[in-house]
Amino acid sequence: MSNKDNKDTLADKIYELIDYKFKNNDLLIESLTHKSISTNNYERLEFLGDAVLQLIITENLYKKYTGIDEGSLSREKQSIVSKNTISKISLDLGLSNFLISKNIDLNDSISLKNTVAANMIESLIGAIFLDSDYSTCKNIVSKIFSEKLLVKKNIGTKDPKTKLQEYMQSLGMILPIYETIHIKGPPHQPSFKITCKVPLFKEIFESISTTVREGQQTVSKIILDKINEEK
Repeated sequence: MSNKDNKDTLADKIYELIDYKFKNNDLLIESLTHKSISTNNYERLEFLGDAVLQLIITENLYKKYTGIDEGSLSREKQSIVSKNTISKISLDLGLSNFLISKNIDLNDSISLKNTVAANMIESLIGAIFLDSDYSTCKNIVSKIFSEKLLVKKNIGTKDPKTKLQEYMQSLGMILPIYETIHIKGPPHQPSFKITCKVPLFKEIFESISTTVREGQQTVSKIILDKINEEK
């Protein structure tokens, strides 16, 4: 089988996943290629795709939730485009099965698997944007993220960190103390351990995330769940 046939076969398989057929299969290959195998890898497309994804989700939320304040819209957007959310969507699609890499075993590390999955869906979005246009890309992304976008939510509700802070204030206690430890990873793919201490418990709670904000929200939810369990 020729190299062109291989590319066409891969393009057909991706079409089955996302209902989009690439005109330029080289863009598709680049969007699936890890830096371990080539300098012509998905990192630049990931950078572009991240921005395109944020714009599409922002536009969807702006049009759907009229009259909702900016802060609530921003929190909902961050929830949808968070690495945790997009990695799950990517894994559900099975994108990581098409990773082109060298000496990379995603089963060795859950953190690596989730990071690569998130990177791949962002790079694929970037590739679709370059291969087509914004309108086409928006339609594809909206379908992929339909489960997150179609469910009407009360997005004016407060995030876990805000809820925890307000709960501690209602008890007359000091606010939660968060600390951030940069664990590892290059600048564009960092990992952080976020710890949080509250006067209610002796233990220090922690979470690991790719962003500080996401880590603080996750560890705050862990503490809120603990509080609810002991009520």
